[in-house]
Amino acid sequence: MLFSNGRWIIPLATWLYPIFFLHFMRMQKPGRGFVFLAVASAIVNTIMWWKMMPFPLGIYLILTCIAMQIFTLCFVADRLLATRLKGFLSTLVFPVTWCSIEYLLSLTSKGTWNSLAYTQSGNLPLLQLASITGIWGIVFLVTWFAAVINWAWEQNFTWANIRTGCVVFTTVAGAVLLFGVVRLNFYAPATNSVRTASIVQARNINKDLATCKWTDAKSIGKYSSDLENNLLDSTQQAARSGAKIVLWQESAGFIPKQEEDRFIKRAIALAEREKIYLLMSLWSVPEDFPKRRVENKLIVIDPKGIQQLTYIKNKPAPPEPILKGDGVIPVLQTSYGKIAPAICADADYADFIRQAGKNKVEVMFIPANDWKEIDPIHTDMAIMRAVENGFSLVHPAGPGLSVATDNRGRIISSMDFYTTDKQVMYADVPVRHSNTIYAQIGDVFAWLCITGFVAMTISVIFRKYFFGLGGLYKKGNVNKAKANLERG
Repeated sequence: MLFSNGRWIIPLATWLYPIFFLHFMRMQKPGRGFVFLAVASAIVNTIMWWKMMPFPLGIYLILTCIAMQIFTLCFVADRLLATRLKGFLSTLVFPVTWCSIEYLLSLTSKGTWNSLAYTQSGNLPLLQLASITGIWGIVFLVTWFAAVINWAWEQNFTWANIRTGCVVFTTVAGAVLLFGVVRLNFYAPATNSVRTASIVQARNINKDLATCKWTDAKSIGKYSSDLENNLLDSTQQAARSGAKIVLWQESAGFIPKQEEDRFIKRAIALAEREKIYLLMSLWSVPEDFPKRRVENKLIVIDPKGIQQLTYIKNKPAPPEPILKGDGVIPVLQTSYGKIAPAICADADYADFIRQAGKNKVEVMFIPANDWKEIDPIHTDMAIMRAVENGFSLVHPAGPGLSVATDNRGRIISSMDFYTTDKQVMYADVPVRHSNTIYAQIGDVFAWLCITGFVAMTISVIFRKYFFGLGGLYKKGNVNKAKANLERG
């Protein structure tokens, strides 16, 4: 379990660890088994998510030791429901329960964090399933595998008993992987591309910013001059190296509100002079904070020096003290294709980013501001949105893993803040939207899992009480017959 998610992911461990938890639960009374697994999970969770959740220690312990035990209920559900269902059908209890819980939790402020799907980021054929079912199909397949192996284990792996079930699972898994291979290899490649440049803050400036309070306008102002010059100089360098669209990492322009207009005017002049689209991201702190909240936003300037749109981040990452956006992802038709912006944690919410898929966005720009402990998993989350919605992705993350991908999630270019001194990542990004089923139907698969869980629960209750009472009624008739015989 320690390597199944979190900081030290080994993808195979994600498939294997639930097998042993399931088998253990089958050998225990439900209450006793739950206590043991809850304690074990609490200990492991405090280690595997350490420094990945930006919360005070008390809140972190509450989340990892108590709140995250909701996934232990998946093993309890298997113990209570699957043991009362006959045959191979019982293997569906665990995956539909896990998918149901993951989906319902994704509707909260945590988004899709902790999903098992992201642990499989290196398996591109498997990831293509997200274009149909979203991440929920991947989660289902991983957890179904564990349930099938445990089902076979309980039958001592006797081939005559498990043959049909093994064939069913293998056929489904094989079809998923075959679909992924076909989707990756047998489609017409994009004929158009655009050269992009992704800029992250220089190491020395990033270090200086860490010494000031991130919401103190006066303190931030000490570094604004160096910060501005560095970003604009890097942008000019990128433009003269052939970049047509330049994007800064999230919060690159880390400035007081009163400096914003002057900085934007300099950026407009640069974009017009170099004939580029400039997507500048700002962390703009008002003088009267916290009466007014910080604006974490992205401004798009076209090659004519016209400010085309301003996008404000919609999904704050706790405890980010920002103004929330209007819930709409704006789409801009450019001379290089249809583009759209989002910011960092916005990409943690699959249904929110699905707007871009429905609007047939060709290139999505999602800057981020990460930290070492979530590198590279947070970038993997953004890549999954590209697969789900069929757009190319440009994702500068500082400090973190910056990537550019095509609409299948294949990495075209990458730059890791912690392994290179580079500040600019170049990528020739394909300009092409790929229609996906997920973009049209959304989280239908997740709702099917919820429906399946409810149906199986009702089935078990119905059998227990209806047929159970029927059994008692029959037993009563037998006892009455015996009494009549005794009386002669």
